[in-house]
Amino acid sequence: MSTKDIWYGVLEASEKSAPVVRDLSIQSGNDRLWLYNHARNSFVEYSQAIVEPKLRELNENDIPLDELDRAFRAARQAFAAARKTSKWEDKAPAAKPASKKDDDDIELVDDGDDGEEFIDDVEDDD
Repeated sequence: MSTKDIWYGVLEASEKSAPVVRDLSIQSGNDRLWLYNHARNSFVEYSQAIVEPKLRELNENDIPLDELDRAFRAARQAFAAARKTSKWEDKAPAAKPASKKDDDDIELVDDGDDGEEFIDDVEDDD
């Protein structure tokens, strides 16, 4: 992850304003974007058209950069792990139905069992 791929800023949305981090390596597609929202301590998916005009650069009076960066990196690890798992599960091939064998290929074996269930009648000494 390059530092050029990370942008630190503030989402200005009245009482819901919060420091945010945008990692350009995390793609959402469909005119959506993922931002780490520090107030929620999690990644949130936003509509790009709505949120981009409300973003501004982070300044030193907002929050210490190292505090925001530490929280972002911890949240990113959990987020990336969850996305990898989800992507893997989404792309897992569907289970194939069991193959049907021709009845002529099945060999019946008579083991002398009359169909009675085995009953374990050993008692515990508890």
